[in-house]
Amino acid sequence: MRLFAYCLAAGALGVIATPPADGQQTPMVVTVVDDLSRRPLPNADVIDLESGRHRLTDEEGKVSLAWPANGILRLRVREVGYKPIERTLRLGDDMGGTTTTFGMSKVAYVLAPVLAKSRCASDADLAARLLAADVLEQLRQGAEKYEHFRRAYPFNLVLERRTALPRDTAPARIRTQREKFTSGGAETRYRPGRIVAGANSPLFSVPILFLSNLADPAFWENHCFVVRGFESLNGSRVVRLEFSPSTNVRGPDWEGAALLDSATSILQRVQFRVANLTGNRGPERIEGYTTYRSPSPYVVMPDTTVAIWWLRRARPRALWGDPEFGQMLHLYEMTYTRQKPPAAAPPLPTSSPPR
Repeated sequence: MRLFAYCLAAGALGVIATPPADGQQTPMVVTVVDDLSRRPLPNADVIDLESGRHRLTDEEGKVSLAWPANGILRLRVREVGYKPIERTLRLGDDMGGTTTTFGMSKVAYVLAPVLAKSRCASDADLAARLLAADVLEQLRQGAEKYEHFRRAYPFNLVLERRTALPRDTAPARIRTQREKFTSGGAETRYRPGRIVAGANSPLFSVPILFLSNLADPAFWENHCFVVRGFESLNGSRVVRLEFSPSTNVRGPDWEGAALLDSATSILQRVQFRVANLTGNRGPERIEGYTTYRSPSPYVVMPDTTVAIWWLRRARPRALWGDPEFGQMLHLYEMTYTRQKPPAAAPPLPTSSPPR
């Protein structure tokens, strides 16, 4: 029985491509920095709004762009945890047509009191819902950033899957296997109310709830989002964004919470459960969490997913007891097939999964 299929893609958000070279003009060098510290920001997304092309800044926060024939560059610069900036550059302006700097201001989350716990069901949650839109925009940026990253720096992965079987299963309770994937693999698209394949059978499967799902417009349209407040996670202050299926979703779908670092907007953890499982003949309950790592500054990808599930048993539903199965999928090894990205800081976690 396989519960999870590992998904690498972050949504079809376009292809990274280098603008066509123009030997007659000096390229424009764009530098992206933190507005206060002036520290360079690597992996900032520099978007040419006319062509739709995306470029990621290097370790020094720089990227080189060729001037188009009309001598006008309309750029939008984004970085996770910062407010986007748009600017129009014209060849021959005062900056000389060769360099410019974008100073980025950090996003600040300010929570208003939440008066109801109806998960978007009443106007009392309006303030929290408005704040949720800001947090969702950061999630969207994170999803798009990973998509561009995996195309610019392709890699191979080795994942370790550990499955805990029922006590009466021979020959062993823990089954371990390693699986290979590439960064070019396609993800399973989100389907409202149909996230469990084979929901009426013990031989079911569920794709990992990946970052791109949380930023998918279809996911937004079929879920309620609300920020519940701040909490502590591994010594860091995080903002909690809860999500649940809207009333039009009848079948199995995701509910849970995304936890983002309140200072950087970097996704730390996603807690999930499968809602609307009542009445099927397959799994009775599924829940778990995913943690994330940063292979390069301002880029996140799944590190470890843990899930447990119960099959239907002749017992009172209020007495769940221990789950029948548990599974952990851990990023064991990652190797780049071409150039390496800007170095991550702090260093990547070791390959040993959590205990």
